[in-house]
Amino acid sequence: MTTGQRSDPRIRTFVLVSTPAALAAWQVGFELGAFDVIAYRRIFAVFVVSTVVLIATFIAPDSGFATTTWSRLILSLPLVYIAADVTLLTDSRFITTLLSGAILLTSPYIVWVAARLMGFEFFTLERREQVGAIILVMGIGILGWYVGHSNNHFLTCRDFVRMGDFKPANCVD
Repeated sequence: MTTGQRSDPRIRTFVLVSTPAALAAWQVGFELGAFDVIAYRRIFAVFVVSTVVLIATFIAPDSGFATTTWSRLILSLPLVYIAADVTLLTDSRFITTLLSGAILLTSPYIVWVAARLMGFEFFTLERREQVGAIILVMGIGILGWYVGHSNNHFLTCRDFVRMGDFKPANCVD
């Protein structure tokens, strides 16, 4: 590519879609690997996105996306998680685990619906490029989990403390 030429729009779309998704997948993977938990920040992010998308399905029901009862139920899971956490008087580990798992499993669907509603360019890519982006993001998420789980090979306890984080059980000094 010579100076002044623009990059291929498909490659630009691939990079613009894959980069933020891969960053999010890395963070979730790393946290699961290092701490065996998804940080509340990520759960709140999913909650915000799913709530906005859920409300959008009622405001514009003719959008054609996620307007079925099942779709709205899936989109409401993070809201149910937050409501259950606030209203339950007992610390029900079972309900928390069940809802956390449901959020984790339905997050790809929530992202898909949000992307469709926003007219995201990901859907203009060829199927091969879409699959490639998904595999890339999943691979980076798995790599993030591995690095988090094996953090003692990559980081020290001081690195976690310096960033204001908890020290994982297997970190080294």
